[in-house]
Amino acid sequence: MDAVKFFRNYNCWIKDNTFKFGNLTNQRLVPEFINSIKRLYYKFGHKKIILDFEEVGTVFPYPTAAIAGYIDYFFRNHEIEFELINTSRYLNHIHLNDPQSVDKKKVNRYKDCLDNIWKFHNSEEVNLLVNGILANIRRTMECEPGVLDACTWGLNETMDNVIQHAETNCGFAMATIHKKTKNINVCIFDYGIGIYRSFKNSENEYNPRSAADAISLAIQEGTTRNKSVGQGNGLWGLYNIVNLNSGHMGIISGKGGLSLNKGNMKTFKEIIVLSKDQQATTVNFHLNLNNDISIKEALGGEELIDLYIEEMEDEHDRLIFRIADTASGTGTRESGLKIKNEVINLYKKAKKTIIIDFADVGIISSSFADEFIGKLVAELGFYQFQSIFTLINMNTTIQAIVQRALSQRVAETLKNSKEKNT
Repeated sequence: MDAVKFFRNYNCWIKDNTFKFGNLTNQRLVPEFINSIKRLYYKFGHKKIILDFEEVGTVFPYPTAAIAGYIDYFFRNHEIEFELINTSRYLNHIHLNDPQSVDKKKVNRYKDCLDNIWKFHNSEEVNLLVNGILANIRRTMECEPGVLDACTWGLNETMDNVIQHAETNCGFAMATIHKKTKNINVCIFDYGIGIYRSFKNSENEYNPRSAADAISLAIQEGTTRNKSVGQGNGLWGLYNIVNLNSGHMGIISGKGGLSLNKGNMKTFKEIIVLSKDQQATTVNFHLNLNNDISIKEALGGEELIDLYIEEMEDEHDRLIFRIADTASGTGTRESGLKIKNEVINLYKKAKKTIIIDFADVGIISSSFADEFIGKLVAELGFYQFQSIFTLINMNTTIQAIVQRALSQRVAETLKNSKEKNT
């Protein structure tokens, strides 16, 4: 085995069998990683490679989910053993070296679907994962109308493309919310045949000249390799959604790439690929939670059916929100905040009366009552709160806790108002 001399790229350093990351935020890291691992394996014969994360601070879904996918590829196809060193608590949490399989036990509806790298194989797993991620978003941040539907569309369509077109047995997904900037970042990756080869292998009228041309075709309405499989509106719809939201979207597939940022589109060519047969595809998108989106406009008049809301509707067209069914419990301020965010997002989407049902709840904490009910009344005002929400099935203890929380919150609000006016 030849000795490996030290060499450096823009986003990484390599010495002997160690690959040192400079960041997990720059998309140019991905081709550098591919080239370096191939060089260490094919030229120098290393079957054990150390990945050093000492310099890594901030972590973005892209390139991180793609790096996790390539680690998986090299391990499964070339039996390369990877050892991760100097990993932060966050990198350990997201399972960079061992993406989580999707099942009901791991995909808890109310936690840990965000800030995790997931490995999915079929439509049942996609459905579980999308529902889990959306539940997490509802409880983490308030979203403007259309944003949750946009996330649902983007997640479902990009992951379904992996299953239908990538000709590989798995895909990788990661989603995070940035609370300060109030946006959601999503990355879907697969090491399949790529968009260009998918078109080339199909019997249709499309004949893209390059990977960049194939991506440009893929974001046009009704473009697909096989109409019997799908209508070809997935990436077209996502492109429109991101554009209306003033968000960001990137597609890297084979040697081509496309970037949409606040309405400005750029294309890229001659990107480094894994191999001729496995050109891989990455779709990443950022949506602004504070910018509303007209899904009907984005999808050419199509409306989405929200099964989550439909399941809550009663015969009087009201939404029944059962506190006992929430996995976060009723004992902490954090759980109160999550439920407050969820019911606000429910109302913004459905615009219907919401019945908050405390049936089968024995006790709640004062901090939970203040964060959920007290702050909800303070933010909306008492009369608007009463016009939207109705509290039912509270026992006398819960009633007393809620009443005290409300009186203290109202007093605090009045005090702050007086101080501002003096």
